[in-house]
Amino acid sequence: MNEGTLAAEKPDCVILATGGRPLKLPIPGIDLPGLMDAVDVLDGTVAPGKSVLVVGGGMVGSETADFLGERGFQVTVVELREDVAADVISEHRLFLKKAFEKNGVQVVCNAKVKEFKPDGVIYLRPDGKAVDLTGFDSVVVAMGAAAHAHNPLKDLAGKYAGEVYVIGDAEKARRALDATYDALEAVLKIN
Repeated sequence: MNEGTLAAEKPDCVILATGGRPLKLPIPGIDLPGLMDAVDVLDGTVAPGKSVLVVGGGMVGSETADFLGERGFQVTVVELREDVAADVISEHRLFLKKAFEKNGVQVVCNAKVKEFKPDGVIYLRPDGKAVDLTGFDSVVVAMGAAAHAHNPLKDLAGKYAGEVYVIGDAEKARRALDATYDALEAVLKIN
């Protein structure tokens, strides 16, 4: 969406569903060159090497691991929580776990990432022992999303549309199901 399009279309309403920005936790090495963002992998902007470590096993990390596993990559997921895909609806979680098993996706849970390396991470186990999980061709970061502090598109759309709704992660980082509900609410509010 750009100003020219808005001026030409003169929409009555604009619904902004632009998503959030990747969450970058204050972990040493998270800004290393060569680390990839999961969204960039999923949309084809970047291509990982054959052996991939996905850091974060929530919905986006699990989907990324599944996507890569289906394409023959050797994938390992490292996750802070006790299980992967904890934020995914239970039915879909079952399918993801079956796909992981089918495609040989390895999972390391209860792992608190302490430091990023160019070829992996160092994580802490629950007993406090540090583990070196390195030797990967690519490291993909999937540690969640954060809403934009200020969405400039909202102001731009407001200049041309009578109604503007910001939904999903563009407003507040949450689950995909919540974003779908936001969309329904926005559509029902349109005058």
